[in-house]
Amino acid sequence: MEKKTTGSWLVHHTNKIQKVSSAPGFNKILVAGKAGILLSALAADKQIDLSNERVEALAEAAQINALECDSLLKKLEERKLIDRANSGISVLGVSSTTVLERTAEIFEASNPSKIEFAALALSEKSSINPISTSDARRDIAEQFEISFSEVDNLFQRAESIGFVDAEHLKNNERLYFNGNLFRRNNPVKVKLVLNSLSPGEQRSLKDLTDALYTRACIEFEEAKRILGEKLCEKVMAVGIFDLNIVSNTSGDTGFVTLPAAFNKFSDSIAGDAFDLAKALVSSITYGMVVSNYSRGKITMVRDLLKTLVNGNPVGPSPAISQDYRALELKGVVHVYQGTKSGYFGTRTGWLMTLLKREVGELALQVIQKGDVSDQSLTALPSATITKYLGPEENRAINRKRQVDSDPAATNSILNILRFGKENG
Repeated sequence: MEKKTTGSWLVHHTNKIQKVSSAPGFNKILVAGKAGILLSALAADKQIDLSNERVEALAEAAQINALECDSLLKKLEERKLIDRANSGISVLGVSSTTVLERTAEIFEASNPSKIEFAALALSEKSSINPISTSDARRDIAEQFEISFSEVDNLFQRAESIGFVDAEHLKNNERLYFNGNLFRRNNPVKVKLVLNSLSPGEQRSLKDLTDALYTRACIEFEEAKRILGEKLCEKVMAVGIFDLNIVSNTSGDTGFVTLPAAFNKFSDSIAGDAFDLAKALVSSITYGMVVSNYSRGKITMVRDLLKTLVNGNPVGPSPAISQDYRALELKGVVHVYQGTKSGYFGTRTGWLMTLLKREVGELALQVIQKGDVSDQSLTALPSATITKYLGPEENRAINRKRQVDSDPAATNSILNILRFGKENG
């Protein structure tokens, strides 16, 4: 695997491990993944100086406690990615892709076990196509020279932690897959899925896909109306569409995007491994719909993103101090009070600059492909966004709900992808 792909899986697995009470045997994955997550939160395109207080706040937002943070900072310093001083740290300028590559290097330098390498390989294999346990068992045992009993133990733990999902077939066989099946832009997979559906379901799936190509993102309730509840549950569980959720004091609101839309690497899952571009698009679209003109309503999305990508501040407006908190906590933007001269003269107030140019470029790419308009986002919440929940966590929740209600609902889709026909 390329380093950026390995780094993506380390982040993916770390997020899964943090959801369970115990995951013995995967400590090197966890440490490297957390180092990558912390570096992503701290780093910008250019070298940046951060106070100890800001480092602690960003680490806490990334679910890294004080003890872990100190250890991880030492590791990043050893890799010459940061310089530490009594009052704070200086972080070298790195892109999101570079963060993933450095994450992989930290992992490889930590002397990980064959089982940990195998856990990453299993996820990569099952993201390309669903893979049967018998095929995966043979491939993993041969590739990493481990016994079948070790492979079986790995599979059991990988299922339990959530590195992979399992669909039960006949004769005690299972199909492994994960939420990245459709992250790569692969029309063949979509065609195979369509062939597994009824004519009515095919029309519904095509209607939603066409709408997303036109509008980039659609409110979840509208997507559910287009698909119908049963089909919606099925396709969300296998990751055909991404469900993004933004939260505030009024509750949670979801909207749907195409998985491949945020992936600028056609052969890799590394396009938006930290979900930063998705979070940026979420906040931008919120600002379009909710903020009134006095607060700073966004009316020209492309111009706003181009300004940010070019390294210039946007604002001033009161909304900036409230509407981008989730992005601040992910280290995507810097919000501050300042003065700016422009068409309306010199004004003072809340300004915002982009810390991660690559994230802005990816968000701009997604928005330019589709017409993100007020009409397509009428149901976003009317209060400040304070939390963003990414597609994989939402897919895992949907998958559990689907398995509990109808264990075989996704069987036809996965069989078609694996075998080209509906095997049992």
